[in-house]
Amino acid sequence: MNIESLKYFLSVEKYNSFSLAAEELCISQSSLSKHIKKLESELNCVLFERCTRHVKLTDAGISLKKYAINIVSNYDELILDLNKFTSSFPKLSIGYIPVINQYNIAKLIVSFKNTVTDLQLTFHEGEHADILNLLFSQKIDFAFLRSDTLDYSNLDITPLAQDELVLIVPKSHPLSKRKYVSISELSNESFISLGKNSGVYDFFVSECMKASFEPNVVCFNSRIENIIGLVSAGKGISPLMRKSVECFDKKNISIVLLKEKIYSTLSLVHLKDKNSSKVEKDFKKQNGFLKTMEIAKSNNFYRQQYCGCEFSIRK
Repeated sequence: MNIESLKYFLSVEKYNSFSLAAEELCISQSSLSKHIKKLESELNCVLFERCTRHVKLTDAGISLKKYAINIVSNYDELILDLNKFTSSFPKLSIGYIPVINQYNIAKLIVSFKNTVTDLQLTFHEGEHADILNLLFSQKIDFAFLRSDTLDYSNLDITPLAQDELVLIVPKSHPLSKRKYVSISELSNESFISLGKNSGVYDFFVSECMKASFEPNVVCFNSRIENIIGLVSAGKGISPLMRKSVECFDKKNISIVLLKEKIYSTLSLVHLKDKNSSKVEKDFKKQNGFLKTMEIAKSNNFYRQQYCGCEFSIRK
């Protein structure tokens, strides 16, 4: 058992799907399946119940998940701390909120890695506030974050794509039959939300306050798949970004659009006055910027000039 196999395990658990996890990890589905089978063999237990359309954790898998999250998190932090003592090979540390698969960002990173000889890449996934803290403490070089509330004065921000805030409701909920709903109609609803450190939570609360009410959040969870499970079980409704839920099974949930048409922007973020390495400059000015435009096109956006840079807005 190694760190890589634990990361593969957590990715399959995250999406309840080998195909979606393989896409995020940029490996073939057959290769990912072999890694998981090897892990199961080493641990002498079955970790996933495999169905035709999805997979779910066994009791053994649930037990492993608790330890795997801590092990991977501690390992990633160790690598970040040790990076400053490593060899002269070019290094790049990237932090991100859990959206890489939904916005084709993994392709950007892999494409850039293939252009730099011996590039050492490290990654850190976390909630918005945690990733932002890593960026300001210079433990990571770049971050993929929602930039709506960020201060442009000390950050270089290259917008990648916009996504629409929607409501996820159980099929049994009266709102499931509606195509649109206004935020002002939601004052009596119970909400299941991403954590308070997530950009989406702050974003949604701000919109509710504009409608003169504070949302009744009955449960916080940092993982979208868990939120969808809770919504499916009728525990509440949830505000989420549309692309973050499109890859999940919608058998027991409905996506309801907001009349207000509220958008959030995902951006590539870098410290403005940092003494950047050559590889950082290359990522930002060459491959980083050019690939952001490719991502924008793949997400049905068009280009527009803003604050001296070119970025994308939904048609």
